[in-house]
Amino acid sequence: MLGWLLHGMARVSAYTVHEPPQVGGSRIDRAESIVLIGEGFSWRTAIFGPFYLLVGGQWMALAIYVAAAIVTSAILAAAGAGNQWYTVVFLVLNVIAGFEASELKRWSLGRAGWQEIATVSGHGREDAERRFFDLWLPSIADVTPGERHLGASPGADGDTTSRVEASIRRLSERLRSKFALKS
Repeated sequence: MLGWLLHGMARVSAYTVHEPPQVGGSRIDRAESIVLIGEGFSWRTAIFGPFYLLVGGQWMALAIYVAAAIVTSAILAAAGAGNQWYTVVFLVLNVIAGFEASELKRWSLGRAGWQEIATVSGHGREDAERRFFDLWLPSIADVTPGERHLGASPGADGDTTSRVEASIRRLSERLRSKFALKS
């Protein structure tokens, strides 16, 4: 029973899917620019706090974090609290940032003009990506004249379906490597 809970149905994750403000190019170009943001607690943000926000380019979130740190430090100083209270307060501040990390990232993307285009779930990031792209790629209209929809019949220029499937496999590999580094 415990094995099922650890490896089975209990491990479903939810993600929001975001597209940059300037949408264009081929389906593959658009797919490469898409960002999935997972729901849940971020240990990286909780452990590294402001440094993770700085590296992630989340300037407004970092400004809010610094402002909260300054205000709480001033309150603690005015109350005459000892050094252990500063540690506790900053740990709590980092834990709050860890719980809000995905929302902060969505907020930062929204301020930059990104659009949330879908919500998807799956047994991990790969499954969620596959589910999203299985539905999204065929629904995107051809933008470039030489590209055809998935499942299109092959023409004089070769097996279009095989070329598109190979492109999707390459895209999937690039997305896996991209998201494995940035979660």
